[in-house]
Order: sequence, then structure tokens, then C-alpha cells
Amino acid sequence: MIRKRQVETDEISDMVLESLRDLATVKDMTISIEKFHKVHYPAPKHYGQKDIRRIRKKLRVSQAVFAHLLNTKITTVQKWERGVNEPNGPASRLLQILEQKGPNVFSL
Repeated sequence: MIRKRQVETDEISDMVLESLRDLATVKDMTISIEKFHKVHYPAPKHYGQKDIRRIRKKLRVSQAVFAHLLNTKITTVQKWERGVNEPNGPASRLLQILEQKGPNVFSL
């Protein structure tokens, strides 16, 4: 009988080998990395309490719906709008997308 630890080790080894094979298919990674570094993705802008409220009102949604769109809790949105907390990096990026593209950007 194969022990559980051996099975886990084999699975990890298989994943590492698969990743190495994938890397081997890339002919010149330095070119890919150089191209990636040439693309400039600016950091999302800072969103304060007035910005949060403005975006939500522009979308004509409640705090609950806004929280759902951002995949966060309603209390988080409430704290942002009161200025108790501010959105972090990923939330700021989502706010930026919502502000620029509207809520339909999330529809499948």
C-alpha cells in the first residue's frame, strides 16, 4: 500500500515536472520578459470617500449592490464612504475598472 506522504510527494513532483516542461517550450524567455517590462501598467489611482460615493451614485446602485459588484462586504463600502478605511490595491483596480467601463464589464 502506498503511503499518503509518498502520493503527495509524487503529485508535487509531477506538477514541478509539468511546469519545467512548459518552461522548456518557451524559446527565449528573456524576450518575453523584456516585452512584459516594456508594457507600463500604472498603479490605480487613490480613491477617497467622495470618490467611492461618486462612483456608486453614478452607477445608480445601493451600497449592497456596489459591495456585491466589488465582491466585498457592505460594511467595507460603508467604511470607505465614511472615510474610516480606504480601498486597497485590488479594490482600487476594480473601482478604476467600474469607473471607466461600468458594471457591464463584469457580465459574462
